[in-house]
Amino acid sequence: MTTLRYTLFHVHKHSFLLSATILTSFFALTTVPSFIPFALHLSVLLFYAHLLNPSSAKVRIFILWIALSLVKSFHWFAPSLNALSTPFTSVLVLFVHGALTSLVTLVLVIVYARSRTRLWMHSSWTQILLFPATWATAWYALAHLSPVGYLTSWSPVSGIPAYDWLMPIFGSSIKDWLAAAWAVVISQLGEAWYMGEETVEEAPLLDQEPLIFNGSASIDSMVKNRSKATIALGGVLLALTAPSYFWYSSDLALLPRPVIGSDSTPLTVGCVLPSRARLNQHNHRQLTFEDFLAESKTMNNANILLWPEGAVSFADEDERVNALEKVSRVITSPNQRVGVSFEESYQDPADSTGRGRVLRRTGLALVSKSNETQMLYFKRNLVPIAESYRLQKSDNPPPLFTFDLKMPKWASGPAVRPISVTASICLDFAMPDPFVDLPLSTSSSERPQIILGPARTWDLAVGNAMWEQAKQRAMELDSMVLWCDGGDGGVSGIAGQGMHEVMQVGEGSWIRTIGVEYPADDHRTFYATIKGSGGTIGFMWLLVVGGYSGRLLLSASRFGNLPQNLRGLFLRWKESRRTRALSHDQEPNLLTFDD
Repeated sequence: MTTLRYTLFHVHKHSFLLSATILTSFFALTTVPSFIPFALHLSVLLFYAHLLNPSSAKVRIFILWIALSLVKSFHWFAPSLNALSTPFTSVLVLFVHGALTSLVTLVLVIVYARSRTRLWMHSSWTQILLFPATWATAWYALAHLSPVGYLTSWSPVSGIPAYDWLMPIFGSSIKDWLAAAWAVVISQLGEAWYMGEETVEEAPLLDQEPLIFNGSASIDSMVKNRSKATIALGGVLLALTAPSYFWYSSDLALLPRPVIGSDSTPLTVGCVLPSRARLNQHNHRQLTFEDFLAESKTMNNANILLWPEGAVSFADEDERVNALEKVSRVITSPNQRVGVSFEESYQDPADSTGRGRVLRRTGLALVSKSNETQMLYFKRNLVPIAESYRLQKSDNPPPLFTFDLKMPKWASGPAVRPISVTASICLDFAMPDPFVDLPLSTSSSERPQIILGPARTWDLAVGNAMWEQAKQRAMELDSMVLWCDGGDGGVSGIAGQGMHEVMQVGEGSWIRTIGVEYPADDHRTFYATIKGSGGTIGFMWLLVVGGYSGRLLLSASRFGNLPQNLRGLFLRWKESRRTRALSHDQEPNLLTFDD
């Protein structure tokens, strides 16, 4: 009787695996990719890639590329319609981007699948660790090159709480490595099952002696070594989840810090999002500076208030200075700060003609009662086409500012405590390593306790995706982000150090009191100390090279001197290539039969 395995993986293998790959992609390639569906999809793709011989399956590869491009574009279709001036341009840009990212994925997967037959002889660890390192490196590099960073990349951003403790150590690239590593484990366990005990239908037509490589190792022994390495990698991946269960700490994103406690500083923060009902009352087409100012007056019990991205517009820098002076007048306490996000016109400092070329930019100013602009930051990454054609980006890194917060009478400990603050604006949070160049603050603090994140998105799906990116940046710094999105369906809230919930969707101001660590840990996370995920990528490749180098050193130790040993290694390498070529010509390949 024909087995299910034989029916699916031999008789109809291409139809079944192509369908499985496309089906899993619907759940994996959403606007907010989740870890488990993503790793499962990647494992199916890896498994199928070994059957996709480029010389005989070009049509299938092309179909798979188009299918993945369409699925990737499908989830972003509705949000993209209003992203640019015309829906056609938006959809065209979306599909091209989806096609490019899908092409990168297929190239990575197929090249890895083809290279495995060469790498497994040298080191099983090298063979299984190569793909995770390649995958993480590729998407880290593409995030630097892409104008939208990680926003639409093939990277999981949710569904991995057990691995969150790794974020302050290795940064977001560790998510890509973990997803790819799990995909390798799952796909190779699937291959072991697929090539397990043979039925009558699956048995080869001719009995063959085991092929011998390097004079001693047979294919069977290599497969066993690879299986051991795969199981060991799976054990390591499971072990990496242990700290999240046994090492209890609020810093590990388990629970928020108590507001009242000996190790907490109570801090009240808020997001200023006036109701659009004001437009009907004052016959305005959009909210004005006076609307945000009036709303801020009603929230003067907050220590930090934040206006959404580009909340107000200024004709020049002088108008901005005068407006911020008005903001300082409504601040009633030295404990209060207001983060005002704005767009302004300014004179091009590089204009040598003297004609005063006028440019536009988006910025954020932190204002205090003393009429002092304590922090000024300008957006560094602009939305392609929608913003880039009319605004100028900045090259200056985010600032780091510390102010003194007076404690209420009921609080124990010092009456005045420092609070360090930094900021970035909307799309900046989707970029890799946006805070690695933070300067020392006025109190020599190296780690911000609060990150101000004004934003303005145009769709709920985009707002939710940017919210997830903001959470990633907060975890990398082991800090908290105050996210204030003034767009249609914008997602606003506080994230980091045990806080994940969304406070508001759409318009409507809100205030929340949070607990900030006291005494504050002023030292940067390991991720920030090594200046971002670049060091993490290097460590991943050390693991790959280490497996291969270890095998070479082990072989070298068996011989009397190095020159003879190197010559022997070279001769065995040549013999293995010749043997592979002969075996490829003689061995029946059951994996390339058509459906």
